[in-house]
Amino acid sequence: MKKVSVGILKNGMRFYTQGDPSSNVSGIGVKCGSMHDPPGCVGLAHLVEHMLCRESRDFPGLSVDLMMEKYMGGPDADINVRIDRSSTFYGHDSILYRQHMLECFNMYASLLKDKTTNMEALQLESAAVHQEYYLYGIDYIPNLVDDLIHEVMYDRNPARNRVDCRPEDLSAINLQRVSSFVRKYYVPSNMFIVLLGPSFHDSKKMVERLFGRLPQVESPKLDLDLSERFPNLTHTRSLEIERPGIHQYHLGIGFPTETYLSKDAEALDTLSRILAFRVKLKLREGNRDFNKGVYRALSYTPRTFAHGLIYVSVATTSAEFIREAEETIISECKRLREEPVSSEELEAMTRSLLYSYRNAFIKSPGVLSELIIESVCNGDEDLIHLHSFRDRLRKVTRRKIMEVANKYFCLPNYGRVLIKPT
Repeated sequence: MKKVSVGILKNGMRFYTQGDPSSNVSGIGVKCGSMHDPPGCVGLAHLVEHMLCRESRDFPGLSVDLMMEKYMGGPDADINVRIDRSSTFYGHDSILYRQHMLECFNMYASLLKDKTTNMEALQLESAAVHQEYYLYGIDYIPNLVDDLIHEVMYDRNPARNRVDCRPEDLSAINLQRVSSFVRKYYVPSNMFIVLLGPSFHDSKKMVERLFGRLPQVESPKLDLDLSERFPNLTHTRSLEIERPGIHQYHLGIGFPTETYLSKDAEALDTLSRILAFRVKLKLREGNRDFNKGVYRALSYTPRTFAHGLIYVSVATTSAEFIREAEETIISECKRLREEPVSSEELEAMTRSLLYSYRNAFIKSPGVLSELIIESVCNGDEDLIHLHSFRDRLRKVTRRKIMEVANKYFCLPNYGRVLIKPT
């Protein structure tokens, strides 16, 4: 398994490469996301991502959109321009030919060097972000559960900011706010390059040619409230809302954890999979009532430099069964605290995690790109944590799983979200 190489320019910009003739992935990342939105401006980082991906001096008008259609297949294909809580990225998944990858990378470099912002872009992209808020946020229930479980869990942590926007904030963002945000975060020392395919030597030459002359600027100072990284819940925090037009009850049950670089990270990921597996067996395999049951149980362990969660979500059309589902989740959390997991469960889940990890390095460069972005933007700029994943995963034992369950499943102190049909 070939590791990712790390280089750094004199101006502080880092680049990450893995030479592989079969890979053609490129992009430019920025170490800022929705957690970096100033108070009263939730959606600013997302709006900036939209605005900066429109045009540059070398790619005016519709040139950017046409390039994306030609080589990346359009918005729902291989384009990877997106934002999350801790990162923003302008790039693409693996495309067919190296020359086309280089053309795409040159385009993104032009966009991020020029950083074109104007009133027309502000008006057009504010409207687009507002519609995305409904399409992938409010009206897409899995994302809504994720947003609400973060809001329920924290009072001050910036991870409770919505990733898309808050419409009342978005409508008030002006061009001055946009320009100030770009000047603060879009500087070489806070940006990085991902090039999967070209050799380290070729990547370095390319990055130096495109970005080497940018002046060195001090890294932005974070003015975030990080006093609530691991909140000490003293009761069940619950939120129930009604949503017209849906047919199922959607439940999320979660617990706060330590942050991205926690020594418990691999055990938490393993524990999460075991919990979801057990909940699915109870709720799906144990049900014979046509009007009850679930399709699946999903578990998540979102972690950044500022927060961490472990939560499970399920959905069913039955109001009675959603109560049974909650009881089952809590019961399994309690059981994981009190009883060792089986050797078969531990082997299955750790093997699954290991296969996913190895697959990213060997044949899924798009997934590897996301692992790099996550690492760089959450305190692992040299990828030491990423490259040592296998060694840490091997240390996850049945005893460790029970220890972690007792550390984080502090019943009855958890976050709870229920979205009900009207």
